[in-house]
Amino acid sequence: MEIAKKIDQLFINKRKEDRFSGNILVAKDGKSIYTGTFGLSDYRENRTLTIDSLFELASVTKPMTAIGIMILAEQSKLHYDDAVSKWIPDFPYPTVTLRHILTHTSGLPDYMDLFERYWDRTQIATNVDVFRLLAKYQPRPYFDVGDKYAYSNTGYVCLAAVIEAVSGMSYSSFMLHHVFIPSGMHRTRVMNRRFKPERIDDFAYGFIKSTNDKDFSLPDELPDYDYVNYLDGIQGDGMIHSTIMDLLSLDRALKNGLLLSSPSIELAQSTSITKDGQETPCGFGWFIDHLESAGKRVSHSGGWPGYSTMLSRYPETDYTIIILTNVEYKTSDDSQERAEDLLRQIEQYLF
Repeated sequence: MEIAKKIDQLFINKRKEDRFSGNILVAKDGKSIYTGTFGLSDYRENRTLTIDSLFELASVTKPMTAIGIMILAEQSKLHYDDAVSKWIPDFPYPTVTLRHILTHTSGLPDYMDLFERYWDRTQIATNVDVFRLLAKYQPRPYFDVGDKYAYSNTGYVCLAAVIEAVSGMSYSSFMLHHVFIPSGMHRTRVMNRRFKPERIDDFAYGFIKSTNDKDFSLPDELPDYDYVNYLDGIQGDGMIHSTIMDLLSLDRALKNGLLLSSPSIELAQSTSITKDGQETPCGFGWFIDHLESAGKRVSHSGGWPGYSTMLSRYPETDYTIIILTNVEYKTSDDSQERAEDLLRQIEQYLF
């Protein structure tokens, strides 16, 4: 297929230029029209990536956390306009609702700033520690709830805690039994590999590489990235690990109504209006926009030291693009090609 050849050549060139390591899957109607693996899963042990290599997804976790909340809503165990404080004791922002968090209109302060200021970096934090710091220091919200849009990692940590409080299960167990298994996501898991080390076959380690350096460094070894260690126990905004094949299974589960009803899917894929009259760029856990030649695009990207990820879905044309990378290539001007950039290049061939 001509499109597949063009996409393959794109990534062959990037690999030759030492600008890409990772896996790509492009599907039409749920069937792969291009699958590619380039580079190594472990640059220390010289292990090659496979289509089943497990990558840290970073913020591509968020749509799945939102799906978990929506499953509980469909079970009538919670409501989108519930206050978060209903489910999280001592939560110091009483007017913030689940809907505000799902749409990034909560105004909640960034928990990472709190940990930079107050945390003992020799300890690994968990979600409980996030709420302890919020309750103790009560940093001011960025704006009144619903007034504006601002992307919030803190909010999705809250959603993971709500899932646990409502379901009586751990976040990882709930996601396994209610999202991953029903979707046929055989290798996907919530994993905090520094906080709770476990051996995983075919794991894609995320590396940092400077153009001036022949060596690949793990972020754990670099002082500027020490937060990958002390924030490793936190879940909900990140920490789901998956493969390109499993993410395609998730795409099909959503398409075929295996996880959520049509009204819930429509809600997840619809933007809203803030009090200041602006349209949000997102629905419930997904970013929503339109391409002239492809219609609605429903997507989320992720970035964490060593990883750049993308899951992009096109409901009207039924294309799916999945990009998982495991090397962060640093250039002299500290810029890098992210999964978002790669997505745009693939879209040029498709649409």
